Formats: sequence, structure tokens, C-alpha cells
Amino acid sequence: MRKARNKDAVQAIPSFERTRKSHSVPIAEKQTTHYGNIIRHYREQSGMDQRSVAAAIGYSANTISNWENGVSRPDIDAVPQLCKLLQIPLPVFFDIEHDPSAPENESELLRDYRALNADQQQTVLQLTRQMAKTEAHVKMTVRKLKDCLILPVQPLSAAAGVGTPADELPAPGKTFVTDNKLAKQADAIYLISGDSMEPTYHNGDHVYVQNTLDLKYGEIGIFIVSGTPYIKEYRKNGLYSHNRNYRIMKLTDDDDVRLIGRVLGRVEEEDMMDSVLQEL
Repeated sequence: MRKARNKDAVQAIPSFERTRKSHSVPIAEKQTTHYGNIIRHYREQSGMDQRSVAAAIGYSANTISNWENGVSRPDIDAVPQLCKLLQIPLPVFFDIEHDPSAPENESELLRDYRALNADQQQTVLQLTRQMAKTEAHVKMTVRKLKDCLILPVQPLSAAAGVGTPADELPAPGKTFVTDNKLAKQADAIYLISGDSMEPTYHNGDHVYVQNTLDLKYGEIGIFIVSGTPYIKEYRKNGLYSHNRNYRIMKLTDDDDVRLIGRVLGRVEEEDMMDSVLQEL
């Protein structure tokens, strides 16, 4: 004769994760049992007895015992005090399903935060807000840089007045610039020194330069004249400065002149991404 199964022989194992239970158990009863398991676990973990918990939150020890044994459950007014005292995360207490995208140590961080005094908590909040702000800025900067172009730049570049010998110029560096029409056509960026091209270009301006050996009259180019770089307007009878205080550089067949490229235009301040990088 087959023995009847004893349904009461299987004892429930306390669990603090969402578990599937038989639908024959009333929902209210499941919730009460869950609250009891949670309270008992965190109370024992804190090293407190039922009497100490009761005294701390203004309830009787018998009430705490009823909560833990599933006879009753805490009323809503008791929950904040209870969770704060025993450092029970609210998602755990209310059996809210864990967010898989959340860090595993999130609950630990929350418990540590609650253990701090008010001043320390304020310091932590200020620090985390600043860190979050910095992280957002970094992500935004990275997105901007993905849309940028990298061009070689000559730090002391072409002279608009008294030239610097080309062999004394430092090696070109590189810089990020926004993806714009002029930047797409340019092969390099040059830094202007001197005022001979004012008011078109000023001392300290950066200009886009397109490498070419074909420059038309009336166009501005970068030239190496007797080993010294200059930015000048190319005309039939020589190289012109836009500043009338400078004389025309008249060229002969004996002069050592080399064309570097065509000046496409000024690099605007908002085109340069160096300032963005320095903020990181």
C-alpha cells in the first residue's frame, strides 16, 4: 500500500531572493512570512535581540516576535525606523526584484552611507554629484572628439612679419579640430606670428593650409623665402602684406622661394578642441 505523502514534512527555507511558491498559499501570508524572515535575518546580523529592537523603535518585544514569526507584519509607520535601525535595504524589505543592471555592491554602499552621520552623508553626496558631473562631461567630450579631425599643427608656424628660419621651427604637433568645411580641405594648421597680414590675419591666429604647388594671383599662401616661412598674398610682382607698413617682397629668379600651400582661412576658436581636452 502506497504511503501518503506528508505535506507538512517539507520545511520552508528562508530566502531573501524572489522565490516561486504555490499559489495555494495566500499572498498576504507569503508577504508576512517574508517580512518575518527579513527582520530576523538582519536583526541577528546586527547582533541585537528582540527586546533591544523593540526599545529602539518604540514597540514591545512581543510585537517584534510576532513580526518575525509571521503572526503579523509591521505597519507602514514602523518600516522606516526598522529599516534604518537594522540597515535593511528597502528593495529587500519589500521584495522588489533586483535590477540586473545595478552594481552588486549597491546594497553594501547604501548600508555604509546610512551608517554615516549627517555631515558625512552630505560630504558623500557632494562628492558623488561632482563625480557624476565629471563623468557626464567626459562622455560628452568623447562624443565630440569622435566627430573631430586630427591635423598637424606648427606651434611657431609662418611669420607674418620677421620670419623664423624654417630649420629652427619645432617639429609639428597635432591638434583636434571640429569637422568643418575648411578642415576637410586642409592638410595642416599654421600659427601666425607677426602683424604684417593685419587686418586679415592677426598675430596668434591659426590658419588652415592646403598643401599645393599651384597658387593663383590674389590668393594667400605659406612661403619659404631664403629658409624663412612667411604668410603672404601672391601677386604677379611679388608677395604682399595686407599691413601697409610692410614693403612688397619682390622676387627674382635668383631668390630661393618655395610654396608650402594655400591658406584657406582662419581656424575659429570654437573649431579648436584643445581647450576641451584640457578640461578633462
